[in-house]
Amino acid sequence: MMETDKMSTASSVGTAERRPLLQALVIERRILFGCTCFVGLCTFLWIAAVCTEKWVHIEGGSGIYLHTGRYFMWSDTGVWEMCRYVFQPNKTMTIKDAPQNTTGLTGQIVTRCTNYLAQPPMDNGRPIDPAYDVNIANYVRTMISFGIISLFVMAMGCGFSAYTFHNPRYMFKRLAAGIHFISTSCTFVVVQVMMSSVDHMKKNVRFIYPERAYHYYNISFFLAWFVVLVNLFAAASFLWYSRKRKGDKAATDELAMADEPTIIGR
Repeated sequence: MMETDKMSTASSVGTAERRPLLQALVIERRILFGCTCFVGLCTFLWIAAVCTEKWVHIEGGSGIYLHTGRYFMWSDTGVWEMCRYVFQPNKTMTIKDAPQNTTGLTGQIVTRCTNYLAQPPMDNGRPIDPAYDVNIANYVRTMISFGIISLFVMAMGCGFSAYTFHNPRYMFKRLAAGIHFISTSCTFVVVQVMMSSVDHMKKNVRFIYPERAYHYYNISFFLAWFVVLVNLFAAASFLWYSRKRKGDKAATDELAMADEPTIIGR
């Protein structure tokens, strides 16, 4: 009878000692589940951000005169395409006769879009479209390359994150953390290259970024930053919770056995 009482007491003490570990496990599962869901959501947000032209808005105010005889009004820039909205006066004016802005002029707003992935029409070895710049085209190719890579890596990271709930072994969490870190790096490169391209336009391409214009970043740019931060948080969370927990440090016997050394055979 006394031996039975001792065994039940030991069992109850073990359960009580593991109660804080079980509570910590619940919090861990909720955080990692939230990270997995947000990474999956970011996959679609990234597609929406890359496919829209709302990254950078360049504002020309009441109009800035261009050498083509039109007035620059504003433009919306995406990852691979930029659309400019220019004012076309009804009458042709010389540079001397042209006013500084569109105040008092009659005309219409015309949209001009430049696709930097397509080969532009050439005239004597130079692009006909004055908005096409070779350096910007190189920036665009870099953003597209890293954008596509990050999309596949994010989808892969979401799959590995979900697998960690099926197999709680620490090595799979570290693998998921590494994949999330790669997707963080790739998406961050796209954001940084976009900022560099805007800086290049401001300094070197006056037709796209006139002297009196100014710019601000639009919704797609902030969506991209949201994707970067979510992937970074997911990488840090999976790495933090990938510590080995053996024996009495594990919340359950299943987790304790999962983190024991394993010989991987053929």
